[in-house]
Order: sequence, then C-alpha cells, then structure tokens
Amino acid sequence: MRMKHLVVLAVLLAAFCLALAYAIPQQTTGQQMSDQDKKMMDQMMKYGTPGKHHEFLKKYVGDWDAEVKLWQNPAAEPMISKGTIKNQLIFDGRFVKGDFEAMMGGMRSMGLEVIGYDLFKNMYTTFWIDSWSTASVTTTGTLDSSGMVLTETGMYPDAMTDGKTMQKIKNVTTFLGDGRYKFEMFMVTPDGKEAKSMEFVCTRKK
Repeated sequence: MRMKHLVVLAVLLAAFCLALAYAIPQQTTGQQMSDQDKKMMDQMMKYGTPGKHHEFLKKYVGDWDAEVKLWQNPAAEPMISKGTIKNQLIFDGRFVKGDFEAMMGGMRSMGLEVIGYDLFKNMYTTFWIDSWSTASVTTTGTLDSSGMVLTETGMYPDAMTDGKTMQKIKNVTTFLGDGRYKFEMFMVTPDGKEAKSMEFVCTRKK
C-alpha cells in the first residue's frame, strides 16, 4: 500500500511540474511574458544547463576497483586495503554520484560523494559524507590546463579540538589515461606544508 501511495505522489508531482512549466511562459492571463519574466527564465537556463565543464564528469563514470592507502603518520608506512567505487551521472549530467565501499582497519567503511560544476562559482564542487564521521566535507577547485587533474581545497572540523578549529585539506584527482585515476588527500598546515593522508588508485573494472 505504501508503494502505491508513493507512485501516486510521484505522478501528481510530475503533473504539477509540467503544468507549472507550461503556465509560467503563458502567464495566467494568456499574455506574453514580461521582459523581467523572460530575463528570469533566461538566467535560470544559463545557470541550470550543463555545459562544457560538465563533460569532465563523464571521466568518473563506471565501476572501479580501488587500492586504498591511509597514513596516520606521514613518516610511517600506510595502511593498505581494497575497495570499490561505483560512479554514475545524475540529474542529466549535472552531477556524478560516487558510492565507495571498503574494508579498512577490519571494519566496513562506506562513503558517498557528489561532484558537479557550479556555474555560479565557476568551480568544481565535491560534497562528501562517510561512515567514519557525522560531519560532511565540501571542497571546491579547478582543472589544470591538461583537463586531467582536478585540484580542490576545503575545511573540516578537527576532532582533536572537538571541532573548535578547522583543518584545511587539499584533494587532487588525476586521470592517468590508462583506465585508472588517482585520488590524493593532503593535510595542509597553517604555514602551507602538506602531508598526504589518503590515496585511492582506481582501476576500471572490465
């Protein structure tokens, strides 16, 4: 019965959206749109339509095996584990959603990320949540001139200070051109020094 209600709700929502899309340009009086309304529609289309920058997101699409390395101490050997990543385009190519799963430290670990290109900010934006924390992380950045390296920065709460201070991070994703891509996370100190804390080397499944 619950599924039936959900289906009915989805149909009603779709019908409402179609009616609204028709009604806006027609206006309730049947008159043409005003200049202000037309400008609003043009602006919505400008910032809502995927463009050339969104083509980069297609590089992520697919199922991947991942070799995961974690450094608790930059001077020590990393902890190595295996994982999988499933990336798929959503919302007509506006974003790519990634589902990550691995066994890390003997525990099942899961992560979810959404990557897009924000036409307002003219930057790539990545949103990440996982089973390790109750906090989310958002990073923003740009591609290099080759179109193969995405560098993003962001902040997340420092657990050692109970979240009173924020830790800067830098994430670098490099597409290697041979069916692989590499993700690296660096901790950045206030003086600009970087220490690698995580690395994924992802190989496309055959």
